[in-house]
Amino acid sequence: MALSPADIDAGFAQLRSERALQRRLHEVRDPDFWRALNPELTISDFPLAARRARPAATSDIATQCRAQVIADGYFVTPPLIPADELARLVTGIERVVAAGFPSALAAVYDEYFNIFSGLDAVCAPLFGDDYVMITQGLWAFYVPSGDDGRTLWTAGAPHRDRMAPDARTLAHDVPSIMTIWIPLEDVTPDQSCLYVVPAPFDPDFYTAERNVHGERIRLQDIRCLPARAGSVLGWSSHLIHWGSRASQFAERPRVSVTMYFQRRDVPLWHPFHLDPLQPVSFLDRLMWIDHSMGRPGSLGGQRPEGV
Repeated sequence: MALSPADIDAGFAQLRSERALQRRLHEVRDPDFWRALNPELTISDFPLAARRARPAATSDIATQCRAQVIADGYFVTPPLIPADELARLVTGIERVVAAGFPSALAAVYDEYFNIFSGLDAVCAPLFGDDYVMITQGLWAFYVPSGDDGRTLWTAGAPHRDRMAPDARTLAHDVPSIMTIWIPLEDVTPDQSCLYVVPAPFDPDFYTAERNVHGERIRLQDIRCLPARAGSVLGWSSHLIHWGSRASQFAERPRVSVTMYFQRRDVPLWHPFHLDPLQPVSFLDRLMWIDHSMGRPGSLGGQRPEGV
């Protein structure tokens, strides 16, 4: 299929952004640069040393999450993360973007990982008490008003996540691995809201097919997922999902963060993972970010053997 002029322009814009990033690697690789950029945020060896207190999700919420992910392939909770914690990370991401960097580089800060901590009331019933946070694919999203969703670093086009088919999902059970996505501010359809094709309406959901065949999807079956700040959204790696084009009239950018969570009693999908008891160096974080950006080694993070 021939590329449209808008696709070509987006490709050149992406290339310019990547070249600009390469010219600033001396700043990217300096933790003191990031500390000065966001002095209210921290970079330490143990980002999850202090467990975050969260409003406990009721058993009804946990039960609904389990039922919804089995039935529809995704779940949505009420807000669970305090507003002040969300606001600190929003400010941090805004400063990263204003300084001319991809929003994903906000994952150098402890606060990025802290947002995902303390969610046992929701996640333990789904993944078991000793679930794992997978750091391959982590991302901080910043989708400005009017963004058309054509670049690699803002809103994603319709896709399934990259891992192999999940045997538990194929068996109509709770998935062994899921995307966990947290909006840091309220997200409306104007702000590049998430859209999904619920499992019952995707003829390929319970198969090994990983490609998205748009001609097989009925438009009326697509579901919009507006979300309140601090709520938790999760979905199966089989679920077709994407971020829409943002309206030029959106009052705020869409700011959100994401990471994979998986069960520990199955093989790790990827060796990059967060262990609360093990140190996480600044170079580890750069490595996770540059792999998530699809440019392994470009930021200079350390690379373990066999990866």
